[in-house]
Amino acid sequence: MNKIYLSLIGGTLCLLVSSCKTYLSPAVLGNNIGYLARPMLSDDKHSATYVNGAYAAALSPSGLSIEMGMLTAHRSHTFNSFNLSYGAFGFLGKAMQGNSAVELNEDELPPFKKSTYGLGLRTSMGYQLVSGNGNTNFRLINWENSYSVEAGDYLNYRKSLFNKGLYSDISVSDQKNVWTTGLSTEIIWHARRNKNIQHAFRYFIGFTPGALNSFDNGNSAFKNEYGNTPSSKSFSYFLKIYSVSLTYEYSSNINLGNSISLGYSF
Repeated sequence: MNKIYLSLIGGTLCLLVSSCKTYLSPAVLGNNIGYLARPMLSDDKHSATYVNGAYAAALSPSGLSIEMGMLTAHRSHTFNSFNLSYGAFGFLGKAMQGNSAVELNEDELPPFKKSTYGLGLRTSMGYQLVSGNGNTNFRLINWENSYSVEAGDYLNYRKSLFNKGLYSDISVSDQKNVWTTGLSTEIIWHARRNKNIQHAFRYFIGFTPGALNSFDNGNSAFKNEYGNTPSSKSFSYFLKIYSVSLTYEYSSNINLGNSISLGYSF
């Protein structure tokens, strides 16, 4: 389902970006600003540790697809009007481009499948209000950050192609370190008769410094599509039932990404 969904997105993006280049972007873009769960003020414990595993998929403009598994562990604290989260994540997957059944010209990038992996850090801190009955926390404004370092064959392949001009249909980023920062807003509430069943919606908007200028020859096409600085946006839904949680996210940050994860808190 994810592959079909991402293929449809890729076709749309190819129409939007006039040059229809393939953009070899950092693998983690689109999935690096995931939801960090925090206790509600009505919870018995106001500090907790969360561990979750996710399947994530992403698509760069015009063709590159990325699939990866992600593992995140973080610690969160909730106070009367303030909350704080900090932790680390790792990812392991593959980046794929092209169809080996299609005949290509000599100046077109051949199909490939390359491994990718990396590690990162995540933080979130923000201001909150609590409803009079304690059922709902309004996390009005949060400052969130993600910093990651990529490694693997896909990064090495991008570096080998960067600024070489070997193929006419690609633009390559050599970015290894990815920092995304921005603000989010969130509402989380629990069931009236059971505070251990919780739902949350979160919206994040920010940017990734240096992402646009890390591409060797695609800046003009990107600027026509995104402006000078592509924004990072993410929408999350979070469901927690006692100590087990489910999170779904849809994000854009040059790449379009979505992920689903299962977690446990203690």
